[in-house]
Amino acid sequence: MSPAEIFEAIIRVAGLALAFGAGIPILFALGMRCMTGDPVRNSEGVIVGDTAASPQMKVLGWSVYGILALVIVVAILWIAKDSLNHYFGLSLFS
Repeated sequence: MSPAEIFEAIIRVAGLALAFGAGIPILFALGMRCMTGDPVRNSEGVIVGDTAASPQMKVLGWSVYGILALVIVVAILWIAKDSLNHYFGLSLFS
């Protein structure tokens, strides 16, 4: 393996680690933010609650949660693909 191929492999792994390592928490935070409304502050500027989220934002939030759940399920199936093939004969990622 040449140094260029090794560097390319490292960049690929680092990119995937960044995407999944930071991407999943970012998606969760986006879903949480979509499910809440605007903050309500008292006269001192302290947040004491929030308003209800609009129906469109709730749909967006649930959509983000759905995408996140799909990513997690696919990742678990990817990790367990050899066991699924061995025990059940399922070849999901051929």
